[in-house]
Amino acid sequence: MESLDNTVKPYDVYLSRGQGAILYDKKGKKYIDLLAGVAVNLLGYNNKKINKAILSQLQKYIHSSRWFYNENQEKLAKKISEVTGASGVYFVNSGAEANEVAIKFARKWGIINKNGAYKIITFKNSFHGRTIAALTATGQEKFHKYLKPLSPGFIYAEFNNIKSVEEKIDDEVCAILIEPIQAEGGVWIAEKEFLLNLSKLCQEKNILLIFDEVQTGLGRTGKIFAYQHYGIKPDMITMGKGLGGGLPLSCVAVNKKIFTILENGDHGTTMGGNPVACAAGNIVFDTVSKKSFLNQVKQKGEYFINELKKIASKKIKEIRGLGLLIGIELNENAAKYVEIGLKKGIILNSVKPTIIRIVPPLIISKKEIKKAIEIIGEILK
Repeated sequence: MESLDNTVKPYDVYLSRGQGAILYDKKGKKYIDLLAGVAVNLLGYNNKKINKAILSQLQKYIHSSRWFYNENQEKLAKKISEVTGASGVYFVNSGAEANEVAIKFARKWGIINKNGAYKIITFKNSFHGRTIAALTATGQEKFHKYLKPLSPGFIYAEFNNIKSVEEKIDDEVCAILIEPIQAEGGVWIAEKEFLLNLSKLCQEKNILLIFDEVQTGLGRTGKIFAYQHYGIKPDMITMGKGLGGGLPLSCVAVNKKIFTILENGDHGTTMGGNPVACAAGNIVFDTVSKKSFLNQVKQKGEYFINELKKIASKKIKEIRGLGLLIGIELNENAAKYVEIGLKKGIILNSVKPTIIRIVPPLIISKKEIKKAIEIIGEILK
């Protein structure tokens, strides 16, 4: 369609409706969704509780502004604070925005507490969003091609290499920004020893530790947040993707260290924390916070990964993942198998030339997983 932007090439599929982890196109064809709107639709499609919460708020008012109290926003902020121990939760609209806010807060903290320190260490192969600073923070050269001059102050270290981080630190470094799993980078999982050492290093050097949990948070890995797997506590946590139940919503949760340096005017947003999005957000957070729900995600993730590893195919180089964030690394181009999978009735995603990413709705059933694995095995054999 010529009137749409040309920066994305959609598949020749017109979706008509969804239910649970299943999507249907206008011709009535059924698809098992292993992409979930790019890791957004955590509770699947047509979730009755989300729909009811949205409709209820729609009938009251859709938008006001941050100049007025917003009950849904307050409730959601309190829930996030209780889980993370945050002193403040700051809402915006997307994961990239959340990371931009975290960068801004970190630099104010550096100016006040570290003699003007402003540099932020991120990691090669990372991804933090598509706004200017967030894309510069992204440690992939291919995204920097048309950004020159780049936003200054970002340094790229090697993922899972603490010596590389130590070599990058100087008196001008105020923060380290990291994804516990590099999802867009190919589903690379941070080693526990590395993150423990990184947390210790930040404490020793008086450097902020920021976790980008935009894709790994909200139950995706079998914990509410992936940092909980490692027994550490970041100074800031960014989240987004599925927080709004499919509506634009993200936030930054900050500890007391950051909260105490922020003042009126340090953060602003026209649409962030929208009452309709927060109404959905409360349903999402209540659901993914339940221990029974998280245990199901863990079990389904283990089943998915173990069954994928049973596929006898020379095309597969490695299967890796945590919870329902899974990567299939191939010995050849992955994009063609995404397209073949679509024809066979599963929606996959290729994040690197040889890597398929699987991020289904967290409510996907074991029966749907089994069927998806059968199709994946068929197309890779």
